[in-house]
Amino acid sequence: MDDNDYFFTVVKFQPSSWDKGTYLNIGLTFLWDYNQSDVLYFGFSRQPAARYGKFVEYKNESQFRKEIKDLANIAKDEILFYRKLRDIEFAKDWMTSYIKKFNDNKYSRYGLALANICTLNNDMKSAKFYYENYHRELNAEEQLDCKKLSRECLVSNIKATRKMWHRKPSMKKMPISMIYDI
Repeated sequence: MDDNDYFFTVVKFQPSSWDKGTYLNIGLTFLWDYNQSDVLYFGFSRQPAARYGKFVEYKNESQFRKEIKDLANIAKDEILFYRKLRDIEFAKDWMTSYIKKFNDNKYSRYGLALANICTLNNDMKSAKFYYENYHRELNAEEQLDCKKLSRECLVSNIKATRKMWHRKPSMKKMPISMIYDI
């Protein structure tokens, strides 16, 4: 797990139920959820279903070690890319261009994340646009909840979620965010 202030990058080497070996899953867990969940989920990934590469089957130690190193290098490269998204202005620009690559269902996939990133950037016009389109794509009856488009609300949620994570024994060495923990 890599802490990036308002999100964690989560890297998971996932075993298979059928064969000895592993898959590589990488994605972001955003910390602005309204229920401050301690579940690590893939709220965004540059790959479908957060799956990178192919299944690496264990045939022998030499083969497996080489292929795991390849997956570890993929994970390192993705972690380094995702760290760039700490800069919320870069995140907004990159996510906006990324979302435009999709012709179908683009808002239901990442619209809420982009709306929240726009909100953190104080770009409320874009935030409202992505938030409304996100709900329209999902055929949601929910009306625009201005509280959910409040920078103060998002920051408060991020702070509360980070505080919850800091209390976990396994997270005692979690870095202190100069933005959300002070």
